[in-house]
Amino acid sequence: MKGGAKALGIVVTLAVLAGGSIWWNFYNVHVRYRLTLEVQDGDKLKAGSSVIDLSYNIEPSWSPSQYNSFPRVVGYAPTVDLGEKGLLFLTFSDAIRTAAQSAERNKQVFCLFDDIGCLPFAAYRVSGGAADYARKKTALEDLLRQSGPRDVPFVTLPQLIRFVDIDGEHKYVDLSPDDLVASFGPGVKLKRVVLQLTNDPVTPRPEIWPQWLKEKGQMSAVLKGYQND
Repeated sequence: MKGGAKALGIVVTLAVLAGGSIWWNFYNVHVRYRLTLEVQDGDKLKAGSSVIDLSYNIEPSWSPSQYNSFPRVVGYAPTVDLGEKGLLFLTFSDAIRTAAQSAERNKQVFCLFDDIGCLPFAAYRVSGGAADYARKKTALEDLLRQSGPRDVPFVTLPQLIRFVDIDGEHKYVDLSPDDLVASFGPGVKLKRVVLQLTNDPVTPRPEIWPQWLKEKGQMSAVLKGYQND
């Protein structure tokens, strides 16, 4: 009887230690920031802002998934309403870059996450080039010590898009942050993209989105973060 109780105690202790080890070594670091797009439309300045929350996984070097560099996003893509000209979206997808643009982007920020995950590192000029446990943890700790609004270099931005209704299909076109005129017409220019770490609540889905886009599942990988409608 005593031997059985002792064995049970050992099993329980090992289970607690194992659970504690997992809790200590596997966790997420949350980085929440407000992203604001300012667009010059003729003599008017128009803006769209959204608070999103990114969850970066921290795992030990022996974990097979330690090199996952894609943080989970909760929130909705910042959207600028340009009236009859349409809506401008800053998506959660990586931008399409030329070799020269990729080289310039890498000069601006050394970062191993995807574009949306690298944005705060680019804004605060903090290195995000960390894959292993210790350096990834240190990079995020360094980032979270930053404060204040910062301009984001255009070359580090995720994909910018607008929707074009062709034959009743909602297709989107990729936009260059340096040339919005090609899609929206004369006088339209991306003036600034501002990022600021914040504790504000995540911004709800924009009411200006068309009804079809508000439907569950529509464009979820591009405009809607994890677990959103």
